[in-house]
Formats: sequence, structure tokens, C-alpha cells
Amino acid sequence: MEQKALECPVCKSNKAEIAGENVKLGGRFKDKEFLTTELTVLRCARCGFYMFFDKMAQFTTKEES
Repeated sequence: MEQKALECPVCKSNKAEIAGENVKLGGRFKDKEFLTTELTVLRCARCGFYMFFDKMAQFTTKEES
């Protein structure tokens, strides 16, 4: 599995805080109900954008000076 540096798709910041772990999203689409696998939710520290990742996602931390 390839590791990627975390980057917000909106503001390109690499700083984020964990908003939730093992979160399952449920909902309804047309006449079907769904429940996702467990997700990790990160919130961008700069713009507040929420990002959702499954357990396969791995991130490297890259400190910028």
C-alpha cells in the first residue's frame, strides 16, 4: 500500500486533527439503506474541511520548517 503525505484538497495544508475514529456513516439512497465500513475522520486545521479515510489509508508526516 502506497503511503501519501496528508494534504487538504481545498487549501493544500498538511495539518489536520482527528475528528473521529471508527466512525460508521449510515444513510439512505433511493430505496436502499447503507452503512459504511469504519472510517477515520480528519478535520483540516486551516480551513476546517473534513476528510474521510478507511483503515487502509496510511499517512506519512512531513514537517515543514
